[in-house]
Amino acid sequence: MNYKQFEDNIFAEWRKRSVANGDGCELAPDGLLYRGRFVYKDGYWSREPGNENAIWERAKRRVLILTKDLNDEEAWDIRAETGRNNFSGENNVVVSAPFYKNLMRWVYGLLTIDVNGHAKKFAEIDRQDVYRPFYDQAPVARVNCKKQVGKSSIETSVLKSYMERYKDLLVKQIAAYDANILLCCGASGAIKDFVAENYLTDLLKLNNWVYYSPRTHKMVIDSWHPTYTGDTHEKMYSDMMSGVEEAWSRIKL
Repeated sequence: MNYKQFEDNIFAEWRKRSVANGDGCELAPDGLLYRGRFVYKDGYWSREPGNENAIWERAKRRVLILTKDLNDEEAWDIRAETGRNNFSGENNVVVSAPFYKNLMRWVYGLLTIDVNGHAKKFAEIDRQDVYRPFYDQAPVARVNCKKQVGKSSIETSVLKSYMERYKDLLVKQIAAYDANILLCCGASGAIKDFVAENYLTDLLKLNNWVYYSPRTHKMVIDSWHPTYTGDTHEKMYSDMMSGVEEAWSRIKL
């Protein structure tokens, strides 16, 4: 499947409906993260399309990250995200935003669980020279449930209203990736609930973190948002991996 073409087509439809609904024409495209050349221009990091299709299709385990919306003043293509600090200089590759640091650690942990269901400890992976290069080439798709630009937070009721208005398109996009791990980030469980009600309707709760679809053998993780400040980064990682390990012992994803 040509995912970029699929994404471009669905976003054209999304934008048309958004204008008709009075939600505006400025949408932030998202989907399969680009795995091509890194570009540093005018102080900003970006990335070009590359072999992300092949990486995704040959991966035995792949992660779909579901988040609320883009926290920025203007829309940009999330598929080109790098997590790197802008205005840092082309040779200074640093990830400092908690959002990206947590996502990179979580993805590293989920994709390196061994055949016995054991995840790496936080102390082993809490190094940028470990998790950043791994994430840069990992099979990852990132989808915002609200495509219009947002702020640092959103009322759950507002997010739900957007998901409902564009439900058919959002379900179509989620289903297209056929990821076997869906990481639902924040929104007080609203994102996980949307997946359970509209996509994986046979979800079973295995513990406070993990849900499982026996029909599709997919795992859904109901996580904190990556910028959550109520716990340390170590505890968020360790609690998530403990929950996944406990569930893994029963489902062997």
